[in-house]
Amino acid sequence: MNDVLNALAKFNDKDVSVHLVEMSDALIDEQEKFLCIYNSENTKGTPHVRKNKTRTGVNIYWYKSIDDIPDGFTIFIANEFLDALPVHQFEKTGDLWKEVYVNLTKEGDLCFMTSKGENLHTKGLIPAAIRNENSRLTWECSPESGTVVNQIVDRITTFGGFSLLVDYGHDGSRNTHSFRAYKSHKQVDPLSNPGVVDLTADVDFGYLSTLVEDRALVYGPIEQRIFLTQLGIEHRLRRLLQICKNREEQEQLIKSYNMLIGDMGTKFKAWALFPKTLKFILDQRGGPVGFASKEKAEKKENDE
Repeated sequence: MNDVLNALAKFNDKDVSVHLVEMSDALIDEQEKFLCIYNSENTKGTPHVRKNKTRTGVNIYWYKSIDDIPDGFTIFIANEFLDALPVHQFEKTGDLWKEVYVNLTKEGDLCFMTSKGENLHTKGLIPAAIRNENSRLTWECSPESGTVVNQIVDRITTFGGFSLLVDYGHDGSRNTHSFRAYKSHKQVDPLSNPGVVDLTADVDFGYLSTLVEDRALVYGPIEQRIFLTQLGIEHRLRRLLQICKNREEQEQLIKSYNMLIGDMGTKFKAWALFPKTLKFILDQRGGPVGFASKEKAEKKENDE
């Protein structure tokens, strides 16, 4: 958000406000400290829990829920948000789908177990397409992610806007569970130290797309490296290298570029949602910037 605000400030565009959805008061404090000059107190009796001005002079608000954001044209941006939401895991045994639970061993330690048979979640969450895929033995989904995405689509189709979500993820083709944990940049047992390790799961953008494609235009998921390349990251890199003060800054920029385009460039996916009322315009353009069709992207590359 700081980068977005700095970019808007260079264009002298202040006809904008920032609305952050954040559950944690501690993280609201950190965000305010980073984005604003002065600290403020939580408000009472208002949809927002805090209000301030950013360093660039833009009004900024914090909320506990998307539902509390005021009506109006909105651009939703989320980075590594959906991967932090809870997931349900399922395993297929014979013709039956069983849910994976977290349980306790006789010693009182956390462990994984499966349900004895089908249950409310296996019957209510697993789509027919997954059930009918004979080669599939596992499935993982996040109903809470589906709720968030539906809330976003309701907003942009009613009041206008669009969304850009960037996260670890796949197009629905993954056939193994992805729920895992990290501590000190190393992968660890997700049940080893609850509350201390960082939990994550790959976002199934294919599943999320099926929830909203009847009401919104869906673009992606596309690899982050392709998305950033279409946006002109190489031109931006060359420009920044020219204005670096020393060789050390240049090397740090190149390292950051390689990280975004390299390993992260394939693991991270970009996914965008637009109102269907924009279909004609976006079709004429070959898709939104960053999500242009292969033919359009190749033509642009040749032109350059």
